[in-house]
Amino acid sequence: MNAADLMTSFVVTVRPDATIEYAARLMLQYRISGLPVTDSDGTVLGIITESDLLRRAKTGTEKRHARWAVLLLGPGRRRAEAPCDP
Repeated sequence: MNAADLMTSFVVTVRPDATIEYAARLMLQYRISGLPVTDSDGTVLGIITESDLLRRAKTGTEKRHARWAVLLLGPGRRRAEAPCDP
């Protein structure tokens, strides 16, 4: 099996100045767990993943943008239940 066997050809991206809430909404809307971050030419600058967002929510380092954490965690889950990489 090759990467091409699993990849999707429709790639949803965000710009570096996109809000975290916007990125979280895109992930939910398209049912994806990561977004390439691209510049205006389409060059990939990096990637943001659901794990990145959940880890940040769990560690409490992003209190001002709690709305996006609620989007990803859902109304019935607590921050303590969120997965976190060691």
